[in-house]
Amino acid sequence: MDLKLTKADRIILKHLAYNSRIPEKVLAQHCNLSKDSIRYRIKRLERLGIIKGYGVFVDFTVLGYTSYKLYLKLNATIQQKKALVAFLGKQPSVFSIFESYGNWDIGTAIFAKSRKDYYDFETALLSAFGDIISSKHFCLMLDAVIFNNYFLHEDKHLQEYSFWKSDSLETLDATDKLLLQELHKDSTATLVTLAGKANLSIDSVSKRIKKLNDKKIVAFYPTTIDYTLLGYEKYKLFISVKNYSTEAERKLFAFLKIQKQTLNIIRIIGPWKLEVEFLIREYTEFYNILSVLQEKFSEHILKLEFSIFRNDILFPSEHLLL
Repeated sequence: MDLKLTKADRIILKHLAYNSRIPEKVLAQHCNLSKDSIRYRIKRLERLGIIKGYGVFVDFTVLGYTSYKLYLKLNATIQQKKALVAFLGKQPSVFSIFESYGNWDIGTAIFAKSRKDYYDFETALLSAFGDIISSKHFCLMLDAVIFNNYFLHEDKHLQEYSFWKSDSLETLDATDKLLLQELHKDSTATLVTLAGKANLSIDSVSKRIKKLNDKKIVAFYPTTIDYTLLGYEKYKLFISVKNYSTEAERKLFAFLKIQKQTLNIIRIIGPWKLEVEFLIREYTEFYNILSVLQEKFSEHILKLEFSIFRNDILFPSEHLLL
């Protein structure tokens, strides 16, 4: 299915993608429409299944956790695969699950407080599903940057959201945890609603949320968008390197950053050096990016591998890791 969007729809989705708490008034100004019209358009996008939900991306590394990723190749029936995904989705430590088409079948990302915690997570997974896992790849995610690029709407204002980079270590009190859990359920919840849940004044809640944002505990407020309904596929590129250096990485980042299809770049400690996610409408777009990468960076790139992935879910568990 390839649903058609108006220019206003595209502007709305661009701004909601990583800031679901953006005020209707601000969206109305960007679209030159009334707040009622913005509200109607958002409800329509929800009705069509393009917008599927609103959440909060908590950067648990600021709270002392480390981010890991695990890729699984399966020898499983459809029902066994669904059971594995359901198991992962119930783990508060899991912050991402996606189905992959390529070298792996399932990818998952995990926050763990210690190496032992990750070891225990993987052991529990293998205990329950080891008979259907034919191979696995493990890596540690160093840091990431997300680009709110202009593939949906052709403007030149490129926003970036960096996370897993903080050297500071923050703590949460019980009220912070309650607010984050409520934002996890629905990040569009009003200050009035949140104040009622926390038994605080609206001003106190507003200040607490600002503090969570300023301390980078909240990296961004994602809106779950079904891009397949708009004719897009997500591609993940795995870049293995040789003759690598800080300068080579800077040039690679500079090239990838200006590609309007680039969604994010993750630096990896593991089998490959970089993971890059793209949103692609036609395969030729992706092929052209690969061709230029191989030509411009042949002295640094050892190998390029890629997968198509779908049905990705952020923070699938009902409860956050709090």
